[in-house]
Amino acid sequence: MSATGLLPAWRFAPPPRIQAEPALSVHALRYEAEGRPGGLPAIAGLRLQAVGVAGAEQGFDPITGVTSLHELPPGPRRILVTDPQRRYLPAALTVVVPSRFPARPTAPQSGIGAPPRGANAPQARAGAALRVSLRLRPSPGRAIPAGMTAVIGRLRDARGRGIALGRLECATLLHGQLVRLVTWSDADGSFALLLPGEAPRLDAPPPAPVSRGLEVRVPVPALAAALATDFLAALPDGLDGMDEGRQALLFTPCPVQLRAADGTPCDQPAGLLPIRPGRTIRWDLVAPH
Repeated sequence: MSATGLLPAWRFAPPPRIQAEPALSVHALRYEAEGRPGGLPAIAGLRLQAVGVAGAEQGFDPITGVTSLHELPPGPRRILVTDPQRRYLPAALTVVVPSRFPARPTAPQSGIGAPPRGANAPQARAGAALRVSLRLRPSPGRAIPAGMTAVIGRLRDARGRGIALGRLECATLLHGQLVRLVTWSDADGSFALLLPGEAPRLDAPPPAPVSRGLEVRVPVPALAAALATDFLAALPDGLDGMDEGRQALLFTPCPVQLRAADGTPCDQPAGLLPIRPGRTIRWDLVAPH
């Protein structure tokens, strides 16, 4: 009892805080090639940012490998996925966050006959958490493992200015099969093409250089100008797995000339990328404009 004899001296402990179910869960995997689901384990240490939403709490589940955001308002939301450790290129996606509570059956329907904003974006039913899978490409600033077959360089124009968000598509071998690998240049035009399927056998002599097909596309002028102003704000949604129709609206094919680190032009025909299995080499890609 207290000194007054009326109130107890002890108090109940505050109830433990129970975290609500996440509004959005992102399962980020390492990109391998077109048509492949992505490599495990899931990527940890990412940052999710809901544009225009302050105070969204982020979490990570080491068992499932899912990065999540809590307390997101319902409706279409643009999500930026970045890597503070700069191992992977950033990505953007638009999702439709469901309401925590189902709509009343008598609630009036709005916009009948026209799809709501974000209708094509991933969405879940009311009261259910939204889960999205995403494949992330390696950043040109990351460390390349010893023995990895890789090409690094910079996509630039004839005046030496870097070309941001250039699309590089390379033919390569993976598990003995011919596949297509797509990556993007970063904000200053740098890129990294990692080709793990081209690694030589350890019990074989060093292989000779080989060439693989390379196709380059660059952003259309309007997108290029927006990227130059604010790269993350202008980053298109859904680059991973973008369909050909949308690609044609945002990117245009671009012939490039390969130059070595010392500026020497490559003697290979256009459209071919020389590689050295088991080694990292540099080729700068120079666009004519």
